[in-house]
Amino acid sequence: DECQNLTASQIKTIITRCGEGTKIVCSGNLAQIDSHYLTPVTSGLTYMVERFKNFEGSANIHLNGVVRSRLAEFAEENL
Repeated sequence: DECQNLTASQIKTIITRCGEGTKIVCSGNLAQIDSHYLTPVTSGLTYMVERFKNFEGSANIHLNGVVRSRLAEFAEENL
């Protein structure tokens, strides 16, 4: 979780250390980037999704809306 706050280099570091049979799930919300050095375009999450879109055995799921709580949704829209 929170992969939107990772750089492309950090994502690469994590994934290149996975052994045979490893399953990895990376999740995040590009609207909740906390780093002043990252944007939705430069986030490691975006980098990974783009690089893996043609890799057999990978999948990308986009969820619409906030799935945590009304409070989290309000905060995302108003803070």
